[in-house]
Amino acid sequence: MTLKQYNYDSRADLYDLMEHDDGEWARTMNQFLNKVLRGRKVRTVLDMTCGTGAQSIGLAKYGYRVVASDINPSMLRIARRKARGLGIKFLQGDIRKSRFGRFDAVISIFNAVGHLTPGDFRKAIGNVRGNLDAGGIYVVDVFNLEFMKAGGFKAYEFIDVVREIDGTKYVRFNDNSLDRKNGVLRVHQRTFVQKGHDRPALRRDSWDMQMYTVAELEAMLLDGGFRRVRFYGGPDRDFDRKESLSILAVAGTR
Repeated sequence: MTLKQYNYDSRADLYDLMEHDDGEWARTMNQFLNKVLRGRKVRTVLDMTCGTGAQSIGLAKYGYRVVASDINPSMLRIARRKARGLGIKFLQGDIRKSRFGRFDAVISIFNAVGHLTPGDFRKAIGNVRGNLDAGGIYVVDVFNLEFMKAGGFKAYEFIDVVREIDGTKYVRFNDNSLDRKNGVLRVHQRTFVQKGHDRPALRRDSWDMQMYTVAELEAMLLDGGFRRVRFYGGPDRDFDRKESLSILAVAGTR
């Protein structure tokens, strides 16, 4: 099975505008990450799916030594620009095979691993383990398949994001489908972009996201060399199999 991918090459700037790292979700996630990392005396962090820098920049501001990587050069270009002066080292790399050294913690946030097939995700977990020091931790999140199957999936088109930046309005609609057999969310988006009162431009995007149950994710992490895993339903939220949109896992090496 293959997964259709989002076109980050041509949509990096739009992605950054819509998934802004100064929003409430990013702030809440970074506060949670700081709490988890401080509790385990983490100093060095490798963000293996940094995107445009939402977590890397936030953690650098908290004082961590951060190395950030992403497979897409367009996303890295934006992240580097936004992170000037913070001392983050940005590198192009693939979470499935890139080795950057040994770190106290590795993160891959915002359902980034959902772009991988289960086979590739298993490769990524093994590679993440190889980038960690003894006693290191891996923090990862992914959409919760049980939530989607239990009624969390919206079987109708809905407005996902509405933003206005410097006189330009952005309105994004989602009209998705759920492949229950393969555990895949098939995302279909329409984004209207209107500058002032000009005629709106329409941008269409479609891609797939692999989802997992908590049991599947735990088994994959344990098979990949991790020894213990704690699950959350989001930053500082208890996990509920049928109520949590995402599974947020903190996996330890010992």
